Amino acid sequence: MKNREAALKKIDQIDSSLKKLISYLKRGEEQSFNNTLEDMNDQIDQLRTYIETEPIAGFEMNTSAR
Repeated sequence: MKNREAALKKIDQIDSSLKKLISYLKRGEEQSFNNTLEDMNDQIDQLRTYIETEPIAGFEMNTSAR
């Protein structure tokens, strides 16, 4: 996987953001919660782009869509 390190870093960032969301939710910090949620959406979009730009291996060609 060409973007393995970038994808793993992005997953770590998303994991960290989830922990922040839990903290903000417990403290009732709605604005911080919403900002972090938007950041997570951006991180997921970037991760999706990393995955979509990877070459498709032969065994993946015949799998059905999920």
